[in-house]
Amino acid sequence: MMMDALIDFMTDIVRWLHVIAAIAWLGFVLWLRRLAIRARSVLDSSADLEVWDTHSLGFWQTERITRPKASDLEGLVLSFNLIRWLFGTGLLLFSLIYYRQPQVYLLDPADASLSSHAAIALSLAGLIGAPLINETINRIPLHRTILYYVACALHVLAWTSFYADRYSQHGAMIQIGAMLGTTVSVSILGNLYPATRAAMVAVMRGEQPDPIRKQYWDRRNQHSFLLPAIVFLMLSSHMGSAIKANGHAFATIVIVLALSVASRHVIEMVHRNHGIVPALLRWAGVAAALALVLALVWLMVIEHQANLPATADATTAGAGLPPASTVSRTTEP
Repeated sequence: MMMDALIDFMTDIVRWLHVIAAIAWLGFVLWLRRLAIRARSVLDSSADLEVWDTHSLGFWQTERITRPKASDLEGLVLSFNLIRWLFGTGLLLFSLIYYRQPQVYLLDPADASLSSHAAIALSLAGLIGAPLINETINRIPLHRTILYYVACALHVLAWTSFYADRYSQHGAMIQIGAMLGTTVSVSILGNLYPATRAAMVAVMRGEQPDPIRKQYWDRRNQHSFLLPAIVFLMLSSHMGSAIKANGHAFATIVIVLALSVASRHVIEMVHRNHGIVPALLRWAGVAAALALVLALVWLMVIEHQANLPATADATTAGAGLPPASTVSRTTEP
């Protein structure tokens, strides 16, 4: 009992650290993307792009210097500690919760086809295999654009189908979220970090960073469109049965992934429109809200009609009468 209480306490601490790191990293990524979209060209400065912003009654200017000098990088701090914390706490949290009780969190209690050890082994196969396959996909030549996107989609859909058939719906959502998060983290720490270090070394030598390597990263960096889905899937433990136990694991996860990409496109459309929601998006939002209301009304009507015969039968049974459907009707001559 004492050991279980200690593990639970440790789990709470790790969960809190993981959530803080996730919020900070997601905000950092969205902020950088906002800078990239809203940047404007500069002609009379060493910078090629700049962004003006306001915060706490102060005005801020952010510049991008494509060809920096060695003196410009003095005191530069690489911002990779957040992703290290996120990656480390995520793996530790997954081990303390889901690998500690896989029968509860990963598997369907009504399905005994997989053992706890088999469930953990399959989970590790995804956490290790997905980043490796992702690295292979990201080595596809830049001019093979269609092949690249098809390979990315098939990669994610194949893993989703695999876990949706073997885990509970909640377990599949958690596993896909953790797998995608691990893939993104490995991509950043294994590719972006050494590429940034190499770029810094080149600048210090008076050279310029490799432009081809940056093009490969710009394409790879589109994994950020899945960040909302990763957060959603990892928080699915706190959601109701309509999300995590509706009986359609594959369809639910695919919809979450599609909505994640769509939401990022919406955010970028707003940024490109100078922070104002375009009229098309406003009408689309109104139409979506109306469709949701109509769907809820329709479901309520169906549920109400389904409950009417049962209610009527229960009432007649309580009065000692046969159900209404069995009462014969007679007419007077």
